[in-house]
Amino acid sequence: MIRQGLTFVITAYRSLLIHKLRSLLSVLGIVCGVMAVMVMISTGEGAKEEVLSRIERLGLKNIYVSAKFLSQEQQKQVQRKKSYGLSLFDVDYLASLSPMITQVGAVQKVALTPVGTGIDITPNILKCTPNYSELLGLPLRSGRFITVRDSLEKRQVCVIGAVLSGRLGREGRVGGLIRIDDLLYTIVGVLKKDSREPAKSAKVTNQNFNDTIFLPLNIPHNLTKFGSSIAQYSELSSIVLEVDGREHVESAARLIHRAMEYNHQGVLDYDVIVPLELLDQALAAQKTFNLVLSVIAAVSLLVGGIGIMNIMLATVTERRREIGIRRAVGATRRDIAYQFLAESFLLTMCGGILGVASGFASVFVIETLAGWPIEITVLSMTVPFVLACVTGVFFGYYPAVQAAKMDPIKALRTV
Repeated sequence: MIRQGLTFVITAYRSLLIHKLRSLLSVLGIVCGVMAVMVMISTGEGAKEEVLSRIERLGLKNIYVSAKFLSQEQQKQVQRKKSYGLSLFDVDYLASLSPMITQVGAVQKVALTPVGTGIDITPNILKCTPNYSELLGLPLRSGRFITVRDSLEKRQVCVIGAVLSGRLGREGRVGGLIRIDDLLYTIVGVLKKDSREPAKSAKVTNQNFNDTIFLPLNIPHNLTKFGSSIAQYSELSSIVLEVDGREHVESAARLIHRAMEYNHQGVLDYDVIVPLELLDQALAAQKTFNLVLSVIAAVSLLVGGIGIMNIMLATVTERRREIGIRRAVGATRRDIAYQFLAESFLLTMCGGILGVASGFASVFVIETLAGWPIEITVLSMTVPFVLACVTGVFFGYYPAVQAAKMDPIKALRTV
């Protein structure tokens, strides 16, 4: 059986070599279809991995409460209800909200400028709580991060990003000094370099911190809502909460929504962002995207398959005399059908191989010129190739049956 199958394939190969140009043109549709499918799947996988990595980077057990830009009408409402935006009181309140919330951190973006560095730099300057690096998983290259004592004692220390450290030269190492406005800060830590690009998100702080300076966020010894200067501890950029397990994220998010609404007297001057929900939404969107890709792939290969069928039907008509001779010397209808089916399969298989090779080249060109995130996977190679082979069998079946049904006597009379 295997030997007979190899015979069919070898005979089909020799037959296709007789008309090299026609065979090449007939598989051109398959080549383009496979290449298009491979590029689309690779691009989709690349985009998916990019989105998922950025979402997972936020921490799937984390929940973010971010300050919201307010319209003029909302600002009037804030003034009427005396809601002062995100504050350290919110941090203290949320930290005692539930045992599900294991720790709470905060960050405040400040408009300060380093001076006297000798180079043109405009880094992000963030005041943060000591646990901010742990919440976001920021690894250190050297030194340490900001501590509780730094915040309580208002020490003039800072932690800087790796790229900024390199640009500052010797002064960018641990122990170096950097002047910010009128104060001189001692560098106590340098972060490891982050090669990932920042996400273009307006809601959640998801950036690399290569050009960032971290300063201590001053924490008063005793926070009370009835103090005389609540606004002093307001205007945080965001609050980060860590939940004890992914299974509790949804319930913790609902609790945080209710607590913030109560604490801010119904004023929506904040956004609650749950990365785990964003992940679920991204996966749902990816399923829809995959469905669209499947439809496009089916159409592309359908066009190529129709081209193969037309060529095979023309080939059957041209080779009527050959079919008659083969039948006369003992070939059965099944042998004739298998012969033409083997030719169709071989055509699409070669088209699939050429398509995968072209797909590799196209992906490389797109990634180089456009800079899109592209991920070549085993799936992106095997799916279009297998579909091409199946297309060859499906569209080659009808011409093969037509050849097998041909009357050998009439076929031998063909001139």
